[in-house]
Amino acid sequence: MSLRLHPDTVSTSTEDGTVLLNKRTGHYWQVNLTGAHILDRLLAGDTADDIATDIAAHYDIDTTHVRADITALTDNLLGARLVEPA
Repeated sequence: MSLRLHPDTVSTSTEDGTVLLNKRTGHYWQVNLTGAHILDRLLAGDTADDIATDIAAHYDIDTTHVRADITALTDNLLGARLVEPA
């Protein structure tokens, strides 16, 4: 699923990843560098499956586990109204 930032959300990069803030709800999240990389790719229109495949190959880990982590991240960010489907 491609994502975009919720209209009320602002983000900023840090040396540790990315911080997202929904100005209306006050919900904010900090994601680590890997989470920031995943979010950047989802915002750019990449699929979760492609991202999972690339990360799994890079770190020599199971794609299924990475895909589950991407799904959890996406679900949490959607639930906090920090992002929305593009």
